[in-house]
Amino acid sequence: MTQLTKEIRLRSCITGTLRLLLTTLGLLVAVSAAAQVTLSNSVQKIESFVNEDGQVQRQLVDAVSVIPGDELRYTITFSNNGNEVVDAGSVVITNPIPESTEYLDGTAFGAGTEIVFSTDGESFAAASELMVEEDGSEVVASAKDYATIRWIFGPALEPGETGHVSFNVRLK
Repeated sequence: MTQLTKEIRLRSCITGTLRLLLTTLGLLVAVSAAAQVTLSNSVQKIESFVNEDGQVQRQLVDAVSVIPGDELRYTITFSNNGNEVVDAGSVVITNPIPESTEYLDGTAFGAGTEIVFSTDGESFAAASELMVEEDGSEVVASAKDYATIRWIFGPALEPGETGHVSFNVRLK
C-alpha cells in the first residue's frame, strides 16, 4: 500500500474586513492511494445578544466585517471522500493561531482528537505540559503564548465520514 501525504495550510489575513486565505500549512494525512481526505474551512464571528427572557446568548454569524475585540471561530472540516478507510491516527491537523489574534483558552475542540499546542510551531505538548521562559524561569505557557494548535484524530476515518475541529480567537 503506498502512502500519500498532503499538506494544506490555513492562514487568515485581517484588513478591515476578514479574508480567509488558503496556502500550504496544516493537514498532514498519511493514507493509501485509494483514500482521499479533503478539507474545507470557515471563520465566523461570535456575537452576543440578549434574548426575550433577558438572558445573554451567543450565536455564530458570517465574519463579513470584524473589528479589534471581536471573537472569531475557525472551523476545519475533514472528509474521507475515497473508498478506503484512513488509518486511525493518520489525520493530523496543524493550524497556526492567525496573526493579529489571541487564542482563547479552552476553546480548541475536536471530537475524537488529542489536542496539543506549540509556542514555536515545532514542539508540541498538552496545554498543562507546555513550558515557556518567563523572568528567567520556566513556567507553564498560557493561551496568549500559543502559536499553533494540532489535532490528532484518533479513530479510523471511514469512507464518507466527516469530522471537524475548531478554535476561537480574539482579534487584537
